[in-house]
Order: sequence, then structure tokens, then C-alpha cells
Amino acid sequence: MASPSKRGEMIMEKINTNSPVGPDRLKTTRRIMDFWNKTSNGWQTVWGPHIHHGYFENHRETPVQAQEKLIERLVALLEISPQDEILDAGCGLGGSSLYLAKKYCAHVTGITLSQKQVDMATGLAKKARIKNVNFKVEDALSLASFLDNTFDIVWSLESCEQFYDKQLFIQQAFRVLKPGGKLILATWCSGAEEYKGLQAKKYKKLCIALQLPYMPTINHYAKLLQQQGFIIKQTLDWSGNVKETWKAGLANLRTYSFLEIFKMSGWRGLIFGKHAQMMQEAFIQNRVKYGVFSASKP
Repeated sequence: MASPSKRGEMIMEKINTNSPVGPDRLKTTRRIMDFWNKTSNGWQTVWGPHIHHGYFENHRETPVQAQEKLIERLVALLEISPQDEILDAGCGLGGSSLYLAKKYCAHVTGITLSQKQVDMATGLAKKARIKNVNFKVEDALSLASFLDNTFDIVWSLESCEQFYDKQLFIQQAFRVLKPGGKLILATWCSGAEEYKGLQAKKYKKLCIALQLPYMPTINHYAKLLQQQGFIIKQTLDWSGNVKETWKAGLANLRTYSFLEIFKMSGWRGLIFGKHAQMMQEAFIQNRVKYGVFSASKP
């Protein structure tokens, strides 16, 4: 008969970070769409024009300064030219799309699952009188309305973590890129290929809380890109520079009352602080990494 310790080892939960932990693709897509339709106003209020991490160097940057510094760091890996056709896959509120269209005179198409986000981003473009940008509801895993060899650049900034099938997105990005076209992919990654016991439970809890089907490692993403035929220019780990984002976000969140947060995003907003603390802890413990990939289509 097995000892208690042996029995505990046999039933210890194991999770591979290279495959989904939640429901099927259709259910996941609906949940993510619903999440952003209901919470985007709150994210805009608390997080600002860019709902992604910031790049902190001297730790004196404001959150917006750090976020725009992160965009500029990514642009430096691309060498954007005026008139480039850019697909912003998972554009959120359109922060990056508007920034790239205005500063670099590129033609940008932003896509998202959320009609709410399309409406908000379109309104921001009109207010800023930026005409070389448009937004539409589109699934990044199919890109059904785009022909092969359409874009000079595919830009995916903190969206791939919510894609149910990372490999399928990479295939579609490859398809719609012109020969010689470039992909920039910045995404949350796991610190390990597999988690066991308590670490597995924490990983699963984080994925469910933030609508993340799964988070592969940086190495796994690199393998997927190579398998698809991309030529990888750079693979970077920016974890140390971005983790301060969650400290700043939590500090900003505390300036709002519970009622104000509830009015912005309902009950999802009220529990966001708890989720943000989970992410902050995960970065500190190296369970979450921030991977950046620059690649090109031959």
C-alpha cells in the first residue's frame, strides 16, 4: 500500500503550459469578447490610452511615458516606413494603432473581438483627426477578410496571450504578410514548460482570472515561429523592465472608490485589483515572463 506522501505525489496536479487549460475555442472567444465589451471603459480610465505594459528604465517614468517607451522599443526592432500597411492584431482601444498612424504615417488596420473596443478606438481616431487608421471586429485566428500577402507588418502587442491557438495565429500572420514582411510579437509567457502542485494551481488560477487560454514559454514561441517558416531576428525577455507596471496600476486603482470601479466595469472591475496582485506576484516569482519576438517572412 502506498504511503500518504506517495499517494500525494500520484494525485499532484500537473499542467503543461503549451496547451489550453480552459474550455473550447468558441466558448473562450465568447468569454474574451464579453470581457472586453464590459470592462474596456474601466481599463481606459485606470490604465490610460494604452492598455499594455510600460517599459521602465530609470523608474521615474509615468505609466503613459513607460507605455509609449515600450512602443518605441518595439518600433526600433521594425524600422517602420511611411505608407507601410500594418495589421494591429488585437488592437484593444487602438492606442498602438493611433500612435503608429500618427507618428510614423503608416496605414494601420486594428482588429479586435470586441465591438465596444472598435467603437471606442474609432471615436478616438475621429477626435484626433487621424484618417490613416481603421478598426474592425475580426478574429485574429482566421483573419478571414484579409487576402494573402497584404501587410508589411503584423503587430501583436499583448494580445497573443488571449489567443486560443497560438500556432494558428502565427500561421495566419505569416499568410497575410507580404514576402519580406515583418512580425512583432510581444506577449506574456510562462517561466516553465510545466507546473506541478501549488504552482500548477497558481498558473491555472491566473489564466482563468485574466481570460488567458494558456501561456507558453518564450522558447516555445520561438519554436512555433521557426516551424512556420519565420526568420527570427531577435528573441528578448523584457520582464525586468515591465513588471513595475503592475505596481503603478495597483497604485492608480486605489485612487478610485469601490462604487466608482463598479460603475466603470461592474463586478469584474471590483475583482481586478486581486487579479493585478496575482500578476505582480507571478512576475516577482518568475512564473510570468515578458517575451518579445522580431521576425520576418522570407
